[in-house]
Amino acid sequence: MNTVLKRFARPAFFFTSPWLLAAAAGLLVIIVVTFAFHNFRLEKRLMTSAMLQKAATLMQVLHSGSRAAYFNDLRKDFWNNDEWNVHVQRVIDHLSEDPELRFLALIDAKGTVIAHSDHGRVGSTLNVNLPEAQAEPRSEPVPMAWVIHQTADYGRVFEAVRQFFPIRPGAMPPRSLGERPGEPGDGPGFMMHRHNERRPMLRFFADSGRPGDRHYVVAGLDMAEFDQTLGRLQLQIVLLSLAMLLVGLGGWLSLSAVQGYRVSQKTIEDMQAYTSLLIARLPIGVIATDAQGRIATWNEAVSELTGITRTRATGRRPAEVLPAPLAALFADNGLGQGSGPDRDSSLRLMFGARRCELRCHLLPITDSEQQYRGKVLLLSDVTEIRSLEQRMRESERLAAVGRMAGGVAHEVRNPLSSIKGLALLLKHKFPEHSRERDTADLLIQETERMNRTITEMLSFTRPAPLRLEPVDLGALLQRTLELVRTEAADSGVVTRVQLAPDLPAVEGDADRLQQVLMNVLLNGLQAMEEGGRLEVAAEADADGVEVRVTDTGRGIAPELQAQVFFPYFTTKPGGSGLGLAISQKIVADHHGTIEIESESGQGTTVVIRLPRRQPANGAEKTSGDGAGEGATPA
Repeated sequence: MNTVLKRFARPAFFFTSPWLLAAAAGLLVIIVVTFAFHNFRLEKRLMTSAMLQKAATLMQVLHSGSRAAYFNDLRKDFWNNDEWNVHVQRVIDHLSEDPELRFLALIDAKGTVIAHSDHGRVGSTLNVNLPEAQAEPRSEPVPMAWVIHQTADYGRVFEAVRQFFPIRPGAMPPRSLGERPGEPGDGPGFMMHRHNERRPMLRFFADSGRPGDRHYVVAGLDMAEFDQTLGRLQLQIVLLSLAMLLVGLGGWLSLSAVQGYRVSQKTIEDMQAYTSLLIARLPIGVIATDAQGRIATWNEAVSELTGITRTRATGRRPAEVLPAPLAALFADNGLGQGSGPDRDSSLRLMFGARRCELRCHLLPITDSEQQYRGKVLLLSDVTEIRSLEQRMRESERLAAVGRMAGGVAHEVRNPLSSIKGLALLLKHKFPEHSRERDTADLLIQETERMNRTITEMLSFTRPAPLRLEPVDLGALLQRTLELVRTEAADSGVVTRVQLAPDLPAVEGDADRLQQVLMNVLLNGLQAMEEGGRLEVAAEADADGVEVRVTDTGRGIAPELQAQVFFPYFTTKPGGSGLGLAISQKIVADHHGTIEIESESGQGTTVVIRLPRRQPANGAEKTSGDGAGEGATPA
């Protein structure tokens, strides 16, 4: 059994196909790699989107800032203002203070630099990929082109290009007719100026371009932080992938270990179930305790014997549920051995109303290292075996007594008849009240007594025919008790009868059964010379009817109880010793049993069990008296 458990204790993957293991590992690697690349691409898109958002923000600031500066210049001096590209250059100079901005430039459609964060590059040409151009601003976003490349001057940059729409003045009237801006009331009027001043009229377009020209903003962002972030992300993805791979392998190994554990547990559970079923179905009682002395095993045979269920017994100590003689077997002396009766012994116990004789065998439980783990008690109910042995001994004794009685009766009765006849003859030869006549009467009486003894012996040894008929046992008990009630009252004995309401009829000889009841009742009365209580109870069970006659007399010593049914055994002066022996034979002829339960000084109970009547028509005759219970004081 240990070999089997060791075999199943190994993890299940030891028995798994290597191809299955390789396939599972490959699938796990594919899942981890796919997940890692997906995360990397997602993070790269997010970083690119952030760079585009920053470039778009810079371009929007450039457009808005140059426009605001240009309009502000117009408000100050409409006639004398800077060109729009000058305002763009100023905003670029301001934005170039951002450390992440490598360069910011304004170019035309040919790539000629109009404004640049590096003033030395104004007028040079930039080679960039221009996005799709629009004739004029629209509500939808302006397209933006971007590229990441390596430059000689700025290193690795994120280059974004978007179309730029410069702001040019249109034909705008002066603030008031006849006034020039800034000189209210000092001039001849609109389109007029001083004679010594030469100013152009309204500049509708800047000098640097025409209305049809297209311009573009080019922003170059530093990629150092972008690359560092992607590098950290790659490292994180690699570490995460390794961690997921390790977690996956650990999980797979854990599942394999759990599966192996389940297999071993299932094997152990099957073995335990088989062992439990085997122990539960054993015809002998099994009680086992653990190392702490608590009951761990309690099979069905023990439950049937004691009437205590397994759920009530398990987990408790033997002294809490078992009778004292059985609990004493589990007493521990520190060595795992019983300190009570012999480890292989016989006990006579009462379980309810049933007296049992048990054969007890106690064994210590040790493990492979000889460590004490508990005890197991095997209980065998040998009550029926002892009863059969007792009946065999009684049969042998009765056979011997019968053979002896037959010979004695044959050899003694003939001389007794002659002695009685001679005594009768002598009696009539002497006068009345003479000593000789009284002696002859005494001889006749003793001869008749001896003849009665021989007759009783013959009735005890010979099978007497029974007149079987349905017997109402309740009525028979009431009638027999009435015959001894007067004698009981004279002796100061209180009689009490208790009959179950549904006593079934028994098949028997009413006269012989009454003889048995009379013998038992008279024995009980004679045991209570100073008064007491005589109780008669009858009840039915599945097997038949049980009659219990209990007295409160002096009882029977334990060493004498085995002899009470022996012929000629008696403890009463003048008793013949055949009453209980004849009663036992009559009950046995009715296929019943009679037993004695007694303790010295505690009284005696005679238990008579008779089988039910087996009616031919399926009906069963019951007691006509019904339940009866009463007490009659002496």
